[in-house]
Amino acid sequence: MNSWKQVNPLMLRQGEDVLRKLLESGFQCFFVGGCVRDELMDRPIHDMDIATSASPEQVISLFERTVPTGIQHGTVTVLMEDYQFEVTTFRKESSYADHRRPLSVQFVDDITEDLQRRDFTMNAIARDINGVLMDPFHGREDIEAGLIRCVGNASERFDEDALRMMRGIRFASIFGFRPVKSMWRGLLAGRDKLSYIAMERIRAELERIVLGPHPLRGLALLDRSGLLHYTKVPVPSINDIRKDLLETLGKIQGNEPEVRWSLLIQGLGIQGDEASRIMKAWTFSNAVAQGTAEIVQFDEAWTEAKVRPHNEEELRRVWTTLQVRFGKSVTEKWLERQAILLEGCNGDHGGANDSKVSSLEMTRLWHESLSVHRVQDLAVSGNEVLLITGKPGGPWLGKLMKQWLLSVALGDLPNDKDILLEQAKAVVNRDER
Repeated sequence: MNSWKQVNPLMLRQGEDVLRKLLESGFQCFFVGGCVRDELMDRPIHDMDIATSASPEQVISLFERTVPTGIQHGTVTVLMEDYQFEVTTFRKESSYADHRRPLSVQFVDDITEDLQRRDFTMNAIARDINGVLMDPFHGREDIEAGLIRCVGNASERFDEDALRMMRGIRFASIFGFRPVKSMWRGLLAGRDKLSYIAMERIRAELERIVLGPHPLRGLALLDRSGLLHYTKVPVPSINDIRKDLLETLGKIQGNEPEVRWSLLIQGLGIQGDEASRIMKAWTFSNAVAQGTAEIVQFDEAWTEAKVRPHNEEELRRVWTTLQVRFGKSVTEKWLERQAILLEGCNGDHGGANDSKVSSLEMTRLWHESLSVHRVQDLAVSGNEVLLITGKPGGPWLGKLMKQWLLSVALGDLPNDKDILLEQAKAVVNRDER
């Protein structure tokens, strides 16, 4: 069973070259962890980790190019021609600090002892250069059964590293697996230890769940477990909140994480003016936090506008004003989001749904017909305005350009250089009176 099907052949060849060199030098070595798991699950492999009986110093001496990535914990990165491989010495770990970091590690000679320190059985499988599996904890059986099971005692594994509770739910969500009862009991008993884990690590796991293929499953498991109530920055419960929004999460395609986050934020009942602050507290980047908040704020503003009596032209002007305010990208993402939300409503509510579809098509036409989105799209530049008016720059210029942008977008003013410059002179003459 030596044939790998889910790995780039060049990566495999160079990884096997690392194994051969270790074997020729008299050391044991195996591919371990995620690459073995993903091969068994027919999932693409993106990197290949190696475990060996060689010490870090021996690994460094054997290969020309290495990086002491985590040498205190036994890990050396070996740089081959095209790929790099993390090579870690067989080890067992002592007690843990703050339910996250091992206080010390002890190098050992036995692959089984090394696998015993790992989190879940599906990640505790090793594979030698001939394709033979070392699977002392029956991880392959759990993969075939679709089960998430801790190696050994679940409470002990979660006490060692509380982040494993989030990882377990992430795996259950992405793979569609089911946590076994012993794992779930250990998780519920140890969930208070999640308060020791840095919020950025919690956020990274939450991102993988929300941006994964089955986000609603992961969120439901998080809600049932109550884990996120124990983080440094608590996350609201999804119970009885906007399930229509949450159920759309997994249907969002492409590289638009802000669209999914906007659905989650609104699904959790968080208002747009609070979204950015809360997401930054969850350690999201400013760009993702702000981009998400703007989609939510746009949705809130447009929803509020539609409840007031308007004819079609008045609605167009409201839409255009919002599109200029929030920008082309935000409105594009909102339109994508609404289209998917409406797909989920097909066949429901009859005429009401038809009206929503018609409204969405109308807003899409308005969006596509807009010829200007930024001040830079105007036929004149700020420098040209300063030159023709002879007036020094200042806040007045930015205000004027923004006024023009909205007027041109609304169709009240043509995007014509001569007309805009005449407008500028008229504004200056009026102000000087």
